[in-house]
Amino acid sequence: MTTGYDTALLIAAQQEGLITSGQCLRIGLTRSDIARLVNTKRWQGIFRGVHLTTPGTVSEHQRVRAGLLALGPPAVAVLNSAATVHGWPTVPTEPTVQVSMPADRRRLDQVGLTTRQLVLDAADVTTVAGMRVTTPARTAADLLLRLPRPEAVAMLDAALGAGVLTGRDLEIADTLIYGNRGAVRARRSIRDADSRAQSPLESRIRLICVDGGVPPEELQFPVYDEFGVLRALADLAWPSRGVLAEADGRAPHSTPAAVLHDRWRQNLLLTQGFVVLRFTWADTRRPNYVVQTVREALKAAPRSARR
Repeated sequence: MTTGYDTALLIAAQQEGLITSGQCLRIGLTRSDIARLVNTKRWQGIFRGVHLTTPGTVSEHQRVRAGLLALGPPAVAVLNSAATVHGWPTVPTEPTVQVSMPADRRRLDQVGLTTRQLVLDAADVTTVAGMRVTTPARTAADLLLRLPRPEAVAMLDAALGAGVLTGRDLEIADTLIYGNRGAVRARRSIRDADSRAQSPLESRIRLICVDGGVPPEELQFPVYDEFGVLRALADLAWPSRGVLAEADGRAPHSTPAAVLHDRWRQNLLLTQGFVVLRFTWADTRRPNYVVQTVREALKAAPRSARR
């Protein structure tokens, strides 16, 4: 078994530590050998006939690869699984790996793996790190037709900002969604997308302001001190009125160092003549509150602050 085992590890090293039972049998391991490795916890079963040779925490990327290995070459990663393969920073929550199989193949769902039968043209499929996956444009189109607008825009903002999705991809996605149910909402999400957003919370607050009739004039607005040194970038800004808004996510702003920095930053912005508003995830559940707060601030600060 030693020679076959060593060869198996070499194969797995090219597949994020994964190997299939079929690959094992072809290099001389027996089904008993595979069962022994799994039973002694040297290997970890992921999907039917797919094993992880380095047991431990399994990343979402590994899970997608395992799903493709379980179903064989015709399989294509789609939807959130495709977004994961493409490295999109914000991927819609989905408990199962999403894979499409040709219509003439039997669906082979299993726990943690959902097979679909999407109609895919050759131009809709590409290969990334050895995995067949829908292109960024097709992935965007498929997800946009399924997602609520806030979640869709946050996804696009993050992918555009990271450079793993392009404006050209969105142009293609716009043509792909034509005539499909949900196309109107999807097109609106494309129009609303902005690569300057730094977090899903920021994206959501921006949409609330847009929908409430107080769209920000600028995003990532630079503020300089008296020496011309850049000191802050405001998430959303209405510089003509001297109003800034910050999206305060729990994780980035909860450490002691972050709290001290936020206080220093707030004082700087106030001394520069700005009105500073702060919104959290809890506030997104009260969109009227966000809109009214911004509107009142704009009314109360009718002059431009110093940039």
